[in-house]
Amino acid sequence: MKNMLWLLLSTMIICLSCPAFGQSEPNAAPPTTPAPAHPISPELNTLLDKIEKRSGELKSFEADMLFKQEQLLVDSVKIRNGKLYYQANPEAVLFRIHFADLLELDLEEEEKPEPTKFNEDFAFDGRWLTRRNELFKSIQKYEISKEPANKETFRLGKGPFPLPFALTKADILKEFEVQLVPVDPNDPAKTSHLNLKPKKDSSLAEKYLELDFWVSAEDMEPRQIRYASPDDEITTVTWSKSKTDKPISKKTFELEAPDKDWDVEVNPLEDPKLD
Repeated sequence: MKNMLWLLLSTMIICLSCPAFGQSEPNAAPPTTPAPAHPISPELNTLLDKIEKRSGELKSFEADMLFKQEQLLVDSVKIRNGKLYYQANPEAVLFRIHFADLLELDLEEEEKPEPTKFNEDFAFDGRWLTRRNELFKSIQKYEISKEPANKETFRLGKGPFPLPFALTKADILKEFEVQLVPVDPNDPAKTSHLNLKPKKDSSLAEKYLELDFWVSAEDMEPRQIRYASPDDEITTVTWSKSKTDKPISKKTFELEAPDKDWDVEVNPLEDPKLD
């Protein structure tokens, strides 16, 4: 199964590629920072160093999440409130997204509907990606990798989506033309704003027109990401009330059927040797 779409991160909605997404090579050499097409300022250079340092150190991240997806051609908006859990153990990266509700708006209509309760979860435990939908009482499990996926797996350029917890300066400058954007009153409070436009030869050039990334100016942790795709869609994900480097129970990333009335679908990873 290829190009399976996993809602992160359409969030972090994150996209993952199967059958084995981005396994790192053993003893791979550390990335070297390429020379950018246009020299970057000392301020931007320092900021990228700080982002890489904090990304490498981050052990866990838990935050409220607001997901907004705008369809520009049809003037419609989807808004979902939820929560994000991320944990980087030495052997694997785990994460979970919980969506509590769904609000669909037609901007041409005067009457605005109320959000619908819509409990839906996406969790990755290092090997298995699980989607649980309470409304339909369904669980779908996909084995993504036979070996636990670590931070190296999610490095920028290894998968279709730049996970904001596995960033290096070398990867950012390889994939993007980067600008430090002046402070705007509409920005999340106390953040630094980066604008990233994929280079023509970037692995992300066909998927994103540009990305905007806001990090806390105090602790370099992600606060907001916004990306525009070629099909006139803009997605904005905002994190607030974050807790970092705190233990998160392993059960948080385990999505099981509460009773026998649920439909459970299990999809093991196909063995390429059998193809």
